[in-house]
Amino acid sequence: MKNFPRNDVTYYDTFDAFMDGIEKAFGDKTAVSWFLRNRTEESRSFRELAGEVSQLRGAICGRGLAGKNIAIVGENSYAWIVTYLAVASCGGTAVCIDAEQSNESIWQMMQMAEVEAVFASDVCLPICEEVPEGKERIQMFVLLGDAKEDGVLTFSRLCEEGENYLAQNGPAVYPPIEVRQTAAIAFTSGTTSISKPVMLSNQAILYNASDSSVYVSAGERVFTSLPFYHTYGMTCAVLATLVRGAALIINGDLKTVMRDLHLSRAESMLTVPLMIEAIHNQLWLNAEREGQEEGLRRLLRLQRVLRKMGIKTRIKVLEDVRQKCVGTLRTIICGGAHLNKEIAEEFLMLGILVLQGYGITECSPLVSVNSNYSYDMDSVGHVLPHCEVKIENEEILVRGKNVMNGYYKSPELTAEVMQGEWFKTGDLGYLGRDGFLYITGRKKNLIVFKNGKKISPEKLEEKIGMIPLVKDVLVYGAVSGASADDVKLAASIYPDPERAKGLSSYEILEQLQEEINKINSHLPFYQQVQMVNIREQEFSKTASKKIKRHMV
Repeated sequence: MKNFPRNDVTYYDTFDAFMDGIEKAFGDKTAVSWFLRNRTEESRSFRELAGEVSQLRGAICGRGLAGKNIAIVGENSYAWIVTYLAVASCGGTAVCIDAEQSNESIWQMMQMAEVEAVFASDVCLPICEEVPEGKERIQMFVLLGDAKEDGVLTFSRLCEEGENYLAQNGPAVYPPIEVRQTAAIAFTSGTTSISKPVMLSNQAILYNASDSSVYVSAGERVFTSLPFYHTYGMTCAVLATLVRGAALIINGDLKTVMRDLHLSRAESMLTVPLMIEAIHNQLWLNAEREGQEEGLRRLLRLQRVLRKMGIKTRIKVLEDVRQKCVGTLRTIICGGAHLNKEIAEEFLMLGILVLQGYGITECSPLVSVNSNYSYDMDSVGHVLPHCEVKIENEEILVRGKNVMNGYYKSPELTAEVMQGEWFKTGDLGYLGRDGFLYITGRKKNLIVFKNGKKISPEKLEEKIGMIPLVKDVLVYGAVSGASADDVKLAASIYPDPERAKGLSSYEILEQLQEEINKINSHLPFYQQVQMVNIREQEFSKTASKKIKRHMV
């Protein structure tokens, strides 16, 4: 692997040790903060965070729920983080449920994980209370917010109960936590099938969180709106920031995400490509409306030439554009899906370094990430220190401390994806020079033609996605003959509503076809898109904003 600077990090094997360690190391430093509706910043120090985790842990132990499977269902919040840490630090399993799923999916996840308690937001609690099966097993339902009526068990009241328990009984008592003991059940995103419950150990999650910071220097203030029920949000944003004593600024409402980003004064942000693409699109829409599009393109070209000559300078106009778009941000860590290289390069010219990474839920999730000191815009970076990667038949296999314990009570499903200690990711890729990992597609997404040729739709989706009129695209093989492999490439496109305003369906299709013809002209015939259809509704997406292919 290429030689470049690494950051020193502390590793923990269990969540109780993690909580003790960060409190002692960082004390009164700000740990977590968020913004209220009136733009006021609320914050908690590491000492306050540890105190509230201790109180909630006391209540959980006092109610005989230490070591049990406990669901957390709701939008991002400080209480969400405290609950996760309290459950995991007394030997329990935090069952992280996607709050954006249908009622039926939420119930199914609760049942699959055999939860014995539920912490939920005001929107999700009534849904959880109506679970049709397994309700007799659930000992308590807890509201993560404030109750509007008496008789509701809230997060705050449970913390008070835990405080009283600790005062009367001393520190909470629970069985010793084993390093490979399951600390969380997270559900796969389900892009190609139903979600599966993934068991992640204390060591897997915590080592992965620390490994996340070895290559990446994210600064002292980190912003994220990534959902905590997704391993990317919890491991790489929350835990990776806390373990090194930085301040985490959280957002739980997409309506206020840009407001909070500007208020946060953050140096870095963890996000998904969809968010970066939205910022990029807004940047060019603003430039077009103000008549500054060509001038901005000239400045970006100039900056690119200067950088190639080794001249690093800041152009004031580009600095102003950056501040208007993302405030004080200088680094964006991007994962969950592939980001187009051209967007990352444009951001770099604006003074924003985008570092792409690669992960999968079964690996806690991070496998590789680019470094501030060693990056390749085409790559997903260097493999993490406590992780190994090998390539077999183009498929990426992973071994290491971060690999899951298996799918909950599903040994057959687990056996399908494990090859000894190696986890078969289902992703296609290769290891290049200097140790960079490259992703070329998803095994299940490969389109196979009658002549035996194959293509990964992701590469075409990336090209079509750069057309300004396109907001989302999915490329697939449309059956055009009697056999399943007699297919033509087709693209299903959801146009950008802003850019499609005032255009008829015919005009939209005509413009798209013209741009796709340009793309086709540079491709061999079998890789050319031969059918285009326009969607009126957005695609259904996973928590990491990837299109659910099996639902299209």
